[in-house]
Amino acid sequence: MSEGKIARVYATALYQAAEEEGRIEQVRRDLGEFVQAVEGSDELRQFLVAEEISDARKIQVLLELTEGADQLVRNLLRLLVDKSREGELAGIYRAYVDLVEEAQGLVHVEVVSAVPLTPSLQETLKKKIEGSLHKTVELTLTVDPEILGGLRLRIGDRVADASVRRRLDKLRELLITPMASLEGSVEAAS
Repeated sequence: MSEGKIARVYATALYQAAEEEGRIEQVRRDLGEFVQAVEGSDELRQFLVAEEISDARKIQVLLELTEGADQLVRNLLRLLVDKSREGELAGIYRAYVDLVEEAQGLVHVEVVSAVPLTPSLQETLKKKIEGSLHKTVELTLTVDPEILGGLRLRIGDRVADASVRRRLDKLRELLITPMASLEGSVEAAS
């Protein structure tokens, strides 16, 4: 099983448990804070994945560090140590957040434009995307002059590229491709 799938399995189990207990946001907050602490500390990150440190010691330290955190988060950390999956922690958190946002109907959309979008244009774009997806949209805006004009949208693993750069590239391909087939037919006719 790939690492992404493993993280998704743990995140799904955690989400279901948190949902049953009515603690989805508490788990999200506490797990997020712990993941942020791990990512901000080389020492803690190395401690988690160190094979020479016993599981009992890791669990003891993790429980001390997460005193006051949601019990589901503490149980998850204990389980990850027991199953030697400590390295999956950040992936599990990302997958958990994805599940929470999916349940809330929230979608992240990356928008790339050649120039900064005005606030009114941002709002119009957001409303149009929300209307077509029937979900709440959170825009992430990026400026890339290389696209020349138009927009490129990324929603999950789908990309809608309506940039001038893309149109020019397609036009160039169309202009080149017929010439290659025309040259071949001229040579064959001679």
